[in-house]
Amino acid sequence: MGTMLAALLLLMFIGQALGGERMSCEARPMPNGREWHHRTKVGGDPQICWYPGERMKPRSELYWDTDATRPSVAPSDAVEPKDPAVPERDVVDPKDATVPQPHPDGNFADRWHALDGR
Repeated sequence: MGTMLAALLLLMFIGQALGGERMSCEARPMPNGREWHHRTKVGGDPQICWYPGERMKPRSELYWDTDATRPSVAPSDAVEPKDPAVPERDVVDPKDATVPQPHPDGNFADRWHALDGR
């Protein structure tokens, strides 16, 4: 009985070591209650590949789905197009005197020391 249990455990670990199912990458984790992890450089793409499941899934088991009809963001995260008839709020006029302007020489350290009196 013990030998059979040891053989079964060995087969289970070998199955995990050989790899699992291929999984499509997502551009961002979905809010579906599952634990998400990410890998970089999947398929030579610099974008971060998010996937649900175990950490450190082999890159060979991940791929980018090229199906353009499949949304990569959840509908609740979708961005609505802006209505041009509605004015933007919090837009600042760059000529407003209360808006700090960049220093022409761009040297932060010199300006910082001058403010500090050193």
